[in-house]
Formats: sequence, C-alpha cells, structure tokens
Amino acid sequence: MVLSLRSLLRRQLDATLLRIAETEATAGAAATSSDFQFHEGVLLSAGAAAPELTRYAQLWTSDGEALVRSQNLTSELPLPAQALEDARAGRLGWVTHRLGDGRRLRSLAYPLSFVGEAHGHHVLQVAALTAPVEATVAQFTGLMAVLALLLIATAYLMGWRVAETALLPTREITAQAEAVGAGSLAARITAHADVAEFRRLVEVLNAMLARLDAAFRSQQRFTADASHELRGPLNVLRGEIDVALKRPRGAEEYQEVLARCRDEVVRLSLLASDLLLLARAEAGRGPETPENIDLHELAASVVDRYRAASSARGLTLSLEDGHQSVRGYGDLLERAIRNLVENAVKYAAAPGGVTVRVMTGPAPGIEVRDTGPGIPADQAEHLFDRFYRGNPARPRTEGSGLGLAIARAAAEAHGGTLEYLGNDPGAVFRLSLRPAPGRDLRRATSDERLVTND
Repeated sequence: MVLSLRSLLRRQLDATLLRIAETEATAGAAATSSDFQFHEGVLLSAGAAAPELTRYAQLWTSDGEALVRSQNLTSELPLPAQALEDARAGRLGWVTHRLGDGRRLRSLAYPLSFVGEAHGHHVLQVAALTAPVEATVAQFTGLMAVLALLLIATAYLMGWRVAETALLPTREITAQAEAVGAGSLAARITAHADVAEFRRLVEVLNAMLARLDAAFRSQQRFTADASHELRGPLNVLRGEIDVALKRPRGAEEYQEVLARCRDEVVRLSLLASDLLLLARAEAGRGPETPENIDLHELAASVVDRYRAASSARGLTLSLEDGHQSVRGYGDLLERAIRNLVENAVKYAAAPGGVTVRVMTGPAPGIEVRDTGPGIPADQAEHLFDRFYRGNPARPRTEGSGLGLAIARAAAEAHGGTLEYLGNDPGAVFRLSLRPAPGRDLRRATSDERLVTND
C-alpha cells in the first residue's frame, strides 16, 4: 500500500511538471524568434509562501548551456546528461537527482521543438523538490504502522477473548476431572459445553468414570467378600487351636482338633485356588498353553466324575450329541463345565437328572439343564456375582460362592459367553464359544478371545 501511494504521488508530480512545461513552453516561446520569456505564475513566483510546493524552470541549449531561469531560482539548476540526451532525441527526459545540499529533485527535460521550429535547439527544464512526496509517504507509513499496531492489538485482544470464551469449557472440564479422586468416582463432569466436540469429550470422560467407578466398587466388594471368606476359616482355626491349648488333652482329642483344622486349611486352599483361577480367567490367561480340545471328551470326563454322586441322589446324568473340537485352555474349560455340572447335580430333584449337551457347528459350546426347582427370579440377576449364595441358610462350607463367576470368566477368556436361559423346569445354562480360525488365543484381546473349529 505504501509503494502504491508513492507511485501515485510521483505520477501526480510528473503530471504537474508536464503541464507546467507545456504551459511555459507555449507561453514563453515567440512564434517567429528565438527569444524566450517565462510565464511567471504562482508556482514559479519568487518567495512563495510554500517553498516545498514551488516549481522551478530553466532554459537550456541542446549543447547543455543554461540560458534563462525563472525568477525563483538564485542559481543554476543541474540537468543530468541523460535527461538532456533524451530531450535532444525528441523525447521527454525524466530524472530524479540531488542538489548540492543533498535535497532530491525531480526534473523534466522538455524539448521546445514540440512548440515551434524557432526553439528546436532549446530544452526546457521544469523541476520540483520531492520532499513533499517523501514527507507524505513517510506520514502515511507512520500512520499505517500505528494502524497496524492498533489492529494487531485489537485482534490479539479479541482473539484472546474469543479463545478464553471458547476454551472455558476445557478449563471447567479439567477442574472437575482433577477434583475426581479415588473416593469420589461416583461424581460426574457437568461442565457446560455448547460445542459438539466438548460435549463428546464430557460424554467420553463420564463413561470412563462410570467404568472406573464400577471397577472400583467391584474391587471393593471383591476385597470385602474375599476378606470375609478368608476370615471365617482363619477364625475357626484360631478358635480350635485356642481351645486345644487351654488344657492338656489326649492323643485322640488332639487328632480331632487337627482334623478340623485340616478341613479349614483345605477350605482356605480351595478358596485361594479359586481366587487365583478367577483372576487369571478375567485377565484372559489360562493356566497353560492353549491347545486343541475335544469338548465331548472334556464333558465326558466331568460327567464320569459326578456320575456316582448323582446316582447316590437317585439322579441320572447323561451326555448328548457328538464331538466338537475347539482351541483353548483345557483346565479352565474343564473347571467351567465342572462348576455347571456340580451345581446342577446339587440342586436337581429326584426322580429326574441332569443333561449335558455338547453343541456342535459354527457356535460350539456346552448346555447344562437339570430337573430341580429352578432359580427364583429375584436371584437370577446375582447368579454370576462373586461369593453370592442364593440360599442364605446354606452352610458356608458348601463352596466358596465363586463357581458361576469362574465359569463366566472362563467363557469370556475364550471369547464366549455364559448365559442363564431360565427354568425348564430346572435351571438351564449355556456356555457358548466363538470360533475364529487361524488365530492364537493368547494374542486375542480380553473381549475377543478366539476358539477355532478343526
């Protein structure tokens, strides 16, 4: 913009010099003689009130000899050779040069041959100081600089204000997220966010907090339940030992105490084993390397183990359907099936029995059903909770309450599910596995564990 203004002012100055030259050339040249007299006007008057606006004129011969100058000139103006050469060639000679005192001058060498043959050997020089143009450009440059600074400052303030307003939800979200501690995971972020991205961020953070809260509460319940379950056998052990140490006893009494202590130690060992197995199953890791497993053979071994117990209760225990090969952790799947069959045998009513069916095809699995009274509706939602026992009067020695939790974790570790399908007439459970050929179970994620058909 500054360069455009400078160019415009210079063109205007050149136009003014050209009009003065044409006017002076017409008025000063005699029609039939070589005499020349300047038309002294306002711009060429001596002692003008605005010297910077004064224009100067001088008459030269084509040989470079000064002849006549305007009255406002007290000394001869220099005329660069190039301008004189252009005028001799019949062209307008434009040049910017300096005076002896350093001032810049814009000069026009105007050939008088343009106005008559009598002055064909004369050149008219019209000049003006460029200081006004330079001063105007400098002032404009300063003004533009000030305006630019003001605009930058205004833009900065407006941008800062807009950014502050736009990022206000971020600060609110950050402050509320930082305020959430281990003891306040139930809190949720309520920052006001009009922008869709911020709303989505709040939703994601709240969903994450919900998952953390659920996991934290589950861990608290697990820790409390595990502590309670471990405390029972330990209290029994301590009580038995304290009673035995109160007075001397015979060998037979000590044997009875040791036998009861051994039962509690076995219970502790089984509980610890169940807890370790549950932790491994929930982490998607089995106790050994995954291998090809025949579901029918695995179910048959479990059925054989519980056949005597079911016969003693007047129940029939049957295995249906053919062979189905899957890839997985044998001990983990065997434990899941064993827990389902054990529960079915325990609660089935005679005459009747338990049916174990191997599901074949693209969705392999195990289905276990019994002829018991079924599961009450109010207990169904808690079936897979850790340490849950449906019958409060049931003795604490009858299992750890981890059987179905372990079975479900085992199913999920293989990419499958364990579902309670309802009562028909007794409880029906289905362990479903997801086949995915060509992938290693150890590399599957916890929610995408793979079981492949052979």
